[in-house]
Amino acid sequence: MKNGLVYLRPTQLAYVRVVGPYDQSIPEAWDKLLGWIDKNGLNSPIGRGYGLARDNPARVAADKCRYDACIQVMPAFEEKAMREIGVITLPPGPYTRRRQSGCYSELHNQIPTMHQSIKMPTGLRLDDNRPLVTIFLDDPHLRDVKDLRADICLPVSVMAARERAKHGASKAA
Repeated sequence: MKNGLVYLRPTQLAYVRVVGPYDQSIPEAWDKLLGWIDKNGLNSPIGRGYGLARDNPARVAADKCRYDACIQVMPAFEEKAMREIGVITLPPGPYTRRRQSGCYSELHNQIPTMHQSIKMPTGLRLDDNRPLVTIFLDDPHLRDVKDLRADICLPVSVMAARERAKHGASKAA
């Protein structure tokens, strides 16, 4: 399944956070994290990458938006990550997922508008208490750029009955 609803489990992640407009903070965060990986000789397969866009740019000033570039914590480097960069837990819960293919740098340009551009499934609303999560499924060193895959996961929650009725009435108008 490429698109639809998915439940993301809590996962320990090593991360680097950069604050600022997403078009600048995303590449900067990844440069810093990849630099740390290289410096520590962790170039063996490290698994998936996770990008956490913590703020909705429609509600938070661009210069205050927080972005975390992350990799899954492995026992071999957990202690070093805790000392040098940081360890967090991926916020669990339901997300609506959309699979994207192509160059990861082009995908980064979509993040600032993703909150406004996705159509929410009926009865669900965007949950601003959890970040937008991008899961980078492929290593760009091992795959052709056009074949890279990523899942963009927007956090959702179920609308209360009152909220659903109000939302349905506003759509009908």
